[in-house]
Amino acid sequence: MQAISVGDRVYNYSQTLGRGSDGGIGFRNPVDFAISPDGIMYVLSRASDANQCQRITVLTTDEEFISEFGGPGSGDGQFIWPTSIVIDNEGMIYVADEWLNRITIFDKLGNFHSKWGKPGHEIGQLNGPAGLAFDSKGCLYVSENLGHRIQKFTKDGEHVKAWGNQGQLEGELTRPWGITVDADDNIYVADWYNNRVQKFDSDGRFMSVFGSHGPGLELPSSVAVDLEGDVYVTSWWNCKVEIFRRDGSHITTLSGNADILSKWAQEFLDQNPDYRKARQLVKDLKPEWAFFRPIAIKTTEDGRIWISEDERWRIQVYQKELDWEVPALNL
Repeated sequence: MQAISVGDRVYNYSQTLGRGSDGGIGFRNPVDFAISPDGIMYVLSRASDANQCQRITVLTTDEEFISEFGGPGSGDGQFIWPTSIVIDNEGMIYVADEWLNRITIFDKLGNFHSKWGKPGHEIGQLNGPAGLAFDSKGCLYVSENLGHRIQKFTKDGEHVKAWGNQGQLEGELTRPWGITVDADDNIYVADWYNNRVQKFDSDGRFMSVFGSHGPGLELPSSVAVDLEGDVYVTSWWNCKVEIFRRDGSHITTLSGNADILSKWAQEFLDQNPDYRKARQLVKDLKPEWAFFRPIAIKTTEDGRIWISEDERWRIQVYQKELDWEVPALNL
């Protein structure tokens, strides 16, 4: 596969994880995921009202299945419309649910621990929580898809701060979704209906904006920042990932390169020869390689970029390389 080279940055497709499944090995509409420092992944399946398989799948980054927990419903540890998952510095797992307007907390083994949040429009209440992100001090930021604002809480749910209102001006938000915090505790928000990403300081003051409507960003759903300060945005409707420098200038676009099946997908084909034979009759598999509704993105300290796809029920992984040297020959 051809590497994507831009200046001193190179992006190589690395691997694909996951496959479609209503339970056990696989995902169903993986709306978000979190990766622990020890390489354990927690993938949040949003599913739908029809298939009722909302859950969290636990696996290694080498695609070894560990367990699953959660499930559909409104009881403790259950979800109806889950939206986001994040891990705190003690390994506790936090999940937002925009229908139940609450945050549910599990321990690292998936045992229900506690919950907090009350539905409403007032400060401290939740109105469609969509994105979650912790800062370096352990405070939790929540983006509200229906409240058009950002709220800051302690990890126990005590309200600290809120900002934002519906609109298109700088600092205003319309249906915000994904949120992340960089190494300096600046906050980046995927401003879904405004087709942009906004950057705020830790007090909620507007700093800058990334992207614009059209070929650049179309319904951005998630944002991530790597150790070098590069900003990655999933453009959900365009089925692209756009990469920006910290000053907002555009670097390049990722379109998906899943030319190798995931381990789980290959195992499924090996166990189901009729599916394997039917696949062999497909004349062109290249459309399958591309992103289809990329919805969540994360970066890890080893330079990897992880993107989950809402409609292909998988995660594609790229490896970023710095200080790339152009080879001394052409092929």
